[in-house]
Amino acid sequence: MLKLIEGLPPEVLGVEATGTVTHEDYRKVLIPAAEAKMAGGPIKMLFVAGSEFSGYALEALWDDAAFGFKHWHQFTRIAIVTESGWLRAAVTMFCPFFPSHIQLFKLGELNAAKDWIVQKEKAGA
Repeated sequence: MLKLIEGLPPEVLGVEATGTVTHEDYRKVLIPAAEAKMAGGPIKMLFVAGSEFSGYALEALWDDAAFGFKHWHQFTRIAIVTESGWLRAAVTMFCPFFPSHIQLFKLGELNAAKDWIVQKEKAGA
C-alpha cells in the first residue's frame, strides 16, 4: 500500500510504502500525485519503505518501470529510506542510470533524508 506523506515542501512528493505495493496504489495514489506536482516543474521524492513493507506485486513493478521511463528527467532528487536489503541493492544497481541525485538512508535516518531532500541543488551538480 502507498500513502502520501504530508507536511513536506510543495516540490517534494513524499510516499510511504507498507505491505505489498499494488497496481492500484500506482494508479490511484502515486501517479496522480506525482503528475500533479510535475505540472509545476521538476520535483523531488522521498520514498519510505518501512519495516512493514513486503515488496511489489508484479504489475506494480511494471508500473514503476513505465512511470520511471516516462518521467525520467522530472525528478531532481530521490531519497529512499529503507532497511530492505533487496531494495537497497536494486537502487544501488540502477542508480548510475538515473539523471537525478539518489541517496539511500536507513529507517533511523528519516530526519536526515528529509533534510537532504529539501536542499537546493548546486549549480553544475
